[in-house]
Amino acid sequence: MNFKLRRSRGFTLIELVVAIAIMVMMISFAAVIFKVSIKAHRTASANAEIMQKLRAITDQWDRDFKDLRKDAPFMIWFFQDATDPDQRYDQIMFFADGDFQSTQLYGNDGVSPFLVPFTTGVPIRGNIARIYYGQARVYAPMPASFIYPWFQKGQDSRDRVLSRRRHILTSDPRLDIWPDPANIAATFDTPAPTPFDIYRKNDFYEHDSLSLAHWKIVDRTAYDGPILNGCFDLRTIFDTRDPNTFQRLMCRGVSSLTIQWAYWDPAYNRFHWFPSNDPDGDGDPSDSHFQLMLINGYPASPDPGYANFNAFGTFFNIPTDQINYWGPIYDMMYNSGVNFSADFFPRAIKFTFTLHESKDIIKDGRVFTHIIYLGD
Repeated sequence: MNFKLRRSRGFTLIELVVAIAIMVMMISFAAVIFKVSIKAHRTASANAEIMQKLRAITDQWDRDFKDLRKDAPFMIWFFQDATDPDQRYDQIMFFADGDFQSTQLYGNDGVSPFLVPFTTGVPIRGNIARIYYGQARVYAPMPASFIYPWFQKGQDSRDRVLSRRRHILTSDPRLDIWPDPANIAATFDTPAPTPFDIYRKNDFYEHDSLSLAHWKIVDRTAYDGPILNGCFDLRTIFDTRDPNTFQRLMCRGVSSLTIQWAYWDPAYNRFHWFPSNDPDGDGDPSDSHFQLMLINGYPASPDPGYANFNAFGTFFNIPTDQINYWGPIYDMMYNSGVNFSADFFPRAIKFTFTLHESKDIIKDGRVFTHIIYLGD
């Protein structure tokens, strides 16, 4: 009797093996579930970081374009990697109304260069600003220099920085008169005061001594070299070692930036985006706007080192027929032999950009599109 009781309370060898097998399976499943849970948590955190960046960027764009001055100069530079057409490094500059205040403080006398921190200084205020967006030149320890975004490849492409310059138009007599309205061409692209002369004034200052009326009549001589060089060719500098550059940081981890505008194409009876590699969406790039612009002498490479890039610019509301490597809107071709009209102004702007998070969990980043309606 006791023997039977002992047998009923124990395990047979087969039962023990089965129990161990079940336990191993449960542990294995638990490990898989734990691994999947950890991966899901990391991916969710990465997506949350990207969405925070997305909201910060698009909210700022919406604020800036809400009060766009459509009667003021408006410039866009298109810069495409010829070996990878989806990789773009576009730039845009425009004017907007608003209640603007400088991020950093100028000296008490209003003339001294601003420092960080400068707790006894004064901010610059105004209700019109010249605003720029584009990817910055970023300081790299190796080779100890500022490198352009297209030279940041592979892992480094995640470190590309979207920058925002904001120059407040002001006639404050205490400020350094920059640029000098009497000689814009000679004073626009000049170094900042010592010891900050590594920067150009356009990158260092947050004020602009030209009124909007001045900007509307700036001639080609000033644009051909100084303005285009200071605003677009040199690009913004961002240096993690120098807090004076932080006010230009919009967002880190923007590996591609494409800017396009909407136009009505009567041939297809629909809206398209300019410039596009495939405007009609049929998979055939032969109608690429970059290719069509070659007919008019574009794209133009402003430097021999840009041989692997297709680049050209267009401008609105500037009183000249031509600027080096840029053209007025009526020089832009949207169909073979068909150009935009001289009074054309975009009805909408589209930004397409790739965002990366800091941990590189989402390897290729996320691509987003943001459209801003500019009105009729």
